[in-house]
Amino acid sequence: MGVMLNKIFGPSIYLLILDMFLENPEKIMNLREISRMINKNPGSVSRVISKLVKNGFLKQTKIGKVTYVYSLNIESERVKLIKCFVA
Repeated sequence: MGVMLNKIFGPSIYLLILDMFLENPEKIMNLREISRMINKNPGSVSRVISKLVKNGFLKQTKIGKVTYVYSLNIESERVKLIKCFVA
């Protein structure tokens, strides 16, 4: 899939993150790992991650006092539709 969504809709951190999780649906990552994977700063990624969680694309799990990890919400109808669209 690569940067499929970015090719279709234009460059966006939102789409880079979503694309990365669609390519790695079983992967669980923290903010710093996500930032490294898409080569963007954690501050920008943090703002986008909250939107992806709010819109149901990603799941957020608390693993410490202030640490969260994120994974693709494979039960989400939106995620299922996108997977069909880009497959």
